[in-house]
Amino acid sequence: MPFSANSRTLTDKQQQFVDYFVTSGCTQTEAARQAGYRFPQYEGYRLVRSPSVQSAIQQSRRRLYCGELSNVAVGTLREILVDSGAPASARVSAARTVLELAGDLGKRDEQGSVKQLSELTPDELSGMIRQWEDERSSLLKEVSPAGTA
Repeated sequence: MPFSANSRTLTDKQQQFVDYFVTSGCTQTEAARQAGYRFPQYEGYRLVRSPSVQSAIQQSRRRLYCGELSNVAVGTLREILVDSGAPASARVSAARTVLELAGDLGKRDEQGSVKQLSELTPDELSGMIRQWEDERSSLLKEVSPAGTA
């Protein structure tokens, strides 16, 4: 299949370039070399400027980030949160990240503006904690074997 900047599909060699470029994190020249291009420095330069290859790179990165890497990231956060031997700063940072991702940090007030955790009143903080504990309890009931909750 001839290479065309407007082509919606990639050749096998172009797809190999994308795969090497995204998954191994190598340079464009090295990805072109691994994909079997005869002039990898030139071809790598040309490929990363091709709209169809750029689109394929973005899609491949999204799949990687939303799949394997997000699972690793969530696992890492979980390990840090439950590791009582981890430094307190690492556990707080992991907790903050989880809460931000869950949308629980930066709550909006009545006017729609975002309030930082430090700006919340003690009653608001207590309410958030109660809500999290209720959600945690209901999640634990869902995943616990019958009769052990």
